[in-house]
Amino acid sequence: MTTSSSMFGREPGVATLARISTEFEAIARQMSTVSAEFAELRRIVENPAAQTGQQSAEQAQASPLIPPTVASAPTPPAPTPPMTTPPMTTPMAQQPPTAWSSPGRPPNYGSFSFGPPARPVPRPGPHPAYAPVAQPPSAPRPPRPPARPLSERVAAAAERGLVGKVLATAGVGVTLIGIALLLVLAAQAGILRPEFRVAGGAMFAVALVSTAIWLRRKPGGRAGAIATAVTGIAAGYLDVLAATKIYEWLPVVAGLAVAGAVAAGGLVLAYRWRSEHLGLLVVVPLIVLGPVLTGGLDMTLIAFMIVLAAASAWVQWRRDWIWLHTVRLAAPTIPLTVVGLSALGGTNTAHTGFQFAGATLVVIGLGFAGALVAMPTTRFRAVLAGLASATTVPVLLAGEVMDTAGAVALQAAVAVLVIGITVICSVVRTERLGPLPDVVAQIWTATSLVVLFVAILVCFDGPVAVSAMLGLATVTALVARSWSATSLVLLGGSTVIWGIGFAALLDDMPPYVLAQARLVEENASLSIVIGSLLAGAGAIVIAVGWTRLTAGDLARVAYSAAAVVVVYAVTAISVVSGVLIAGPDGFLGGHVVATTCWVVLAGATLAFARRRTGGERAAALTGGLVLVAAAMAKLFLFDLATLDGIFRVLVFIVTGLILLGLGAWYARALHGERVPGSSTTPPGTGTPVRPS
Repeated sequence: MTTSSSMFGREPGVATLARISTEFEAIARQMSTVSAEFAELRRIVENPAAQTGQQSAEQAQASPLIPPTVASAPTPPAPTPPMTTPPMTTPMAQQPPTAWSSPGRPPNYGSFSFGPPARPVPRPGPHPAYAPVAQPPSAPRPPRPPARPLSERVAAAAERGLVGKVLATAGVGVTLIGIALLLVLAAQAGILRPEFRVAGGAMFAVALVSTAIWLRRKPGGRAGAIATAVTGIAAGYLDVLAATKIYEWLPVVAGLAVAGAVAAGGLVLAYRWRSEHLGLLVVVPLIVLGPVLTGGLDMTLIAFMIVLAAASAWVQWRRDWIWLHTVRLAAPTIPLTVVGLSALGGTNTAHTGFQFAGATLVVIGLGFAGALVAMPTTRFRAVLAGLASATTVPVLLAGEVMDTAGAVALQAAVAVLVIGITVICSVVRTERLGPLPDVVAQIWTATSLVVLFVAILVCFDGPVAVSAMLGLATVTALVARSWSATSLVLLGGSTVIWGIGFAALLDDMPPYVLAQARLVEENASLSIVIGSLLAGAGAIVIAVGWTRLTAGDLARVAYSAAAVVVVYAVTAISVVSGVLIAGPDGFLGGHVVATTCWVVLAGATLAFARRRTGGERAAALTGGLVLVAAAMAKLFLFDLATLDGIFRVLVFIVTGLILLGLGAWYARALHGERVPGSSTTPPGTGTPVRPS
């Protein structure tokens, strides 16, 4: 009985151990399956070009212990036989596949229900799932295609039409040479009469243009039609040249008119055929032919170029042809510029001043009007604005062609015209034009500023010109504060002009001159005083403007430079004014005033520092203390040695009293900031705070 009970007591334990062993084997199979899946995933990531069938085969090879899942309806489970052990979970291999099962994927992937194996699993050695997965060899790089032979490349170029264009261009050149031989060399050989030669050239030109129109209607005849039309138009130009210059049958004006008619016909073809290339080949030869017909550069040629630019403006309608627009405006602008450069070189052009002014205004009007009309639809807004500004180049040379009054009047009128167009187009926005782009406004603003600067140089000379430049810079910097679209351009231009003016001021009154009475008396003038005043004011306005637009180190540099300029300006104004008022004694009195002003400026800087916080306060405080130190150094190193008598006494007493008052005020202000509830102005605010 005891033996029987012990046997029955061991049987449940053995069954439990068998069940646990079976579950561990199932866990091992599941882990091997997961390992095989990770190996397969790594292979797929490393070789994305692998096919789905290859992946399924390799998965089946990597995990042979798992039977493949059939995506058919699952069979009902068999009834569970009676067991003496607790019920076991369904084996993983016998569970039905889930809805997202796919070929090549193990059944019940991700399921953690384990059970006894469906059949005994032999374990002769290491599990196959742990065997290394064979990596497919990387695909070799495709071989570099061999270079095509020259014959194939020529054939491909012929297919693109390149050979046809080359042949057509060669034909144009040869044909024109033949027409030139007919018109010129035949006269030397006595072949035909001049009338027949000119008439034959005209008929030949008409025939070529007619042939071009016929070719244009044929499929693929566009390139040949353009080349033929260009040849016919050039032949017409040569015929006009022969009738005007060789045989002298036509006066110059009539010859220009006939050449313009030929060009008009060519531009009509260019517009109808939508070919900017044809338009360029019509206008450029005419620009070259014009000086030949007129025998050089004169106002007749300039008038013809202006008429050409105006008469060809319609070609730009609904055509964004920037190159043709450039050539049109260059046709009159370049001759006018050459006239100005010739006058600069010494050529007498006084009798053409009025004509020069009128022609320049017309060209500028054409440039800006064309830019405004094309601005809403063009892709080249900045280029159009630059071309319009380029038409003002002859105005910069007006001082050499015209008298001073006329040149200044012309330049001032152009500057007002350009800035007026910019302001009106920026403020008034119509449905057609729309808002003026910022880049256009900036280009035109810079243009007007340059013209004004040149007008000042033409109108004034010497120290007066220096004061005028500094005044222009100051006014421009003030305008920059209220015009946001062009603030940077205005401020940059005013800085450049102010720099040129201040350099000229330093040349007229160097700092070392202010230390010697004799040199100050020789160079003192009212313009120096006005220039110094404008230099100081301009430095402050420009520094504030740059600080408003930028921040950081540039703002501190601007304030530091402005402080140095203001100190120089105050000294120059004090000393030069004293010399102009009282002579040698005024020199001494001027330095007394200068030292006093230095201390006053230091106090103003310290007061400014109290209304700021952080870096601005530190910078202003440092500047004020440096200025105090500079005033003390001037007092003991220069004033004590140079001044004498009452001036020495005054400078020490006045400076000492100002320093005493400044120190007492600043100490009281600092004490008020530290005491809570005091009636002081906290840093960074502008309103006193009263104690409650």
